Amino acid sequence: KQWYQRRVRGAKIHEQRECNKTSLKPILGHPNNEVDLNNLCMKEEDRAMYSSDTLKQYLNEMTNTETDIAKSFVNSVNTQTTELLDLFDKLVTTDDVIKGKTAEKKLPTTVLLKQELRTGAISGYCDARLSKDGRSIKCLKLSDITTGRNSTDGGAIVTTKFTPAHVAAVKARDRVVKEFSHRYCHVIEELELTSSRWVGDEEKWSKQWETSIVHVRNLYKPA
Repeated sequence: KQWYQRRVRGAKIHEQRECNKTSLKPILGHPNNEVDLNNLCMKEEDRAMYSSDTLKQYLNEMTNTETDIAKSFVNSVNTQTTELLDLFDKLVTTDDVIKGKTAEKKLPTTVLLKQELRTGAISGYCDARLSKDGRSIKCLKLSDITTGRNSTDGGAIVTTKFTPAHVAAVKARDRVVKEFSHRYCHVIEELELTSSRWVGDEEKWSKQWETSIVHVRNLYKPA
């Protein structure tokens, strides 16, 4: 909606610019047409102000919209992550199983060596950070998305255990957040580029208009 309104207003601004350009005829430089020339200059000033206000309104609306989307995203991610980690807390893992006491069975040395080698190979793939103890996982904050913006502390999610499922959930969350943050930054960069082009075009036109006004006024000045 904001994009469409900006296009419509931009077309109106460009149309008014062309209208003022056509109306700036050499005869307006004659002293008898001073009032008409001044009125045309005021008309152009109003157009330039409308152009500036249109750009500011568009940027504010788009920025606020993207910020609202980011806030909704943050709240949704934190809610879903909390529910998922709480679900994993309730799952029974191997660490929750209490082994019963059994009589130790003596095994041949060759079998013991094989078991030791197998255990070492498996442990090599285990993450040293994993444990049956709970962890405090920071919640997502708005500032994690909107770089450079201040945000209150997002709090933390405290788990009762920390299993591979918990790790996978946190990694998946961080991956989605990274993708969303990239999208947000891309939109903001596009807005900044649009603003730069708009302002640059207006500045170029303003210089051309001022030069034309001076030229028209000089046409009827005594030599």
